[in-house]
Amino acid sequence: MAPTWNDSLKIGIPLIDFQHQQLFDQMDLLIDNLEKQRSPQQLKSTIKFLEMYINNHFKYEESCMNLYKCPVAKTNHKAHQLFVLNFEMIKTRIEQDDDFNSIIFSIKQDLRDWFINHIKSIDTQLKPCLPHKNNG
Repeated sequence: MAPTWNDSLKIGIPLIDFQHQQLFDQMDLLIDNLEKQRSPQQLKSTIKFLEMYINNHFKYEESCMNLYKCPVAKTNHKAHQLFVLNFEMIKTRIEQDDDFNSIIFSIKQDLRDWFINHIKSIDTQLKPCLPHKNNG
């Protein structure tokens, strides 16, 4: 499976770009684990990492938006809450051994594709809010 992350998703803030890349890598790993019917322990491990990383990343990104008074800070927070709800529903479905093909579709649509659109429409609005540094 080709990785989802690509340079078109960079917003120009190195730490946030790195975190986004890690989130995509973990979502791709979760899809791969489901497609290859990995052990429940591998699934739990990937889900646990994703859960921790999502929470840490969203807190960091939201604190940056608030700090730099980004006009989409509230929209971003609400969008993150929706993503977490979708993630929790998918996590529950995995724990209940729901149909993995259906879960894979949900991960691709409700998490991965949603995240791509979120980065391109909301996260990119943070960079112009950052103070400009004089590099000369």
